[in-house]
Amino acid sequence: MNEKQNSNNDNTLLGAVREFEIWMEGYAATGEHGTAQMIGKGFGSTFDEAVKDYMSKNPKHGIEENGRNRYISEDAYKNRRSNWSIWACSLFDNEVDARKSFG
Repeated sequence: MNEKQNSNNDNTLLGAVREFEIWMEGYAATGEHGTAQMIGKGFGSTFDEAVKDYMSKNPKHGIEENGRNRYISEDAYKNRRSNWSIWACSLFDNEVDARKSFG
């Protein structure tokens, strides 16, 4: 894990920025299938920030935010597995979670 520190002008620690791996879950649809794969890495104090960092450096990333409009109900939205996806495959910060659905 790679870590950096953020500070404001009076040298107060704001939070640790670290490098996150970004994993896309596996899939099975319309006769096709694929296993989980790491798509890259990004820096941030949260996974969301790291995904945004990755997106800013890779313009053809294909990543979409899983906003409320993608879900049929508020409950489904609140129980989403990830805030991000590529072609409806959720993104995770680790390989284990990315492999849970289709390996």
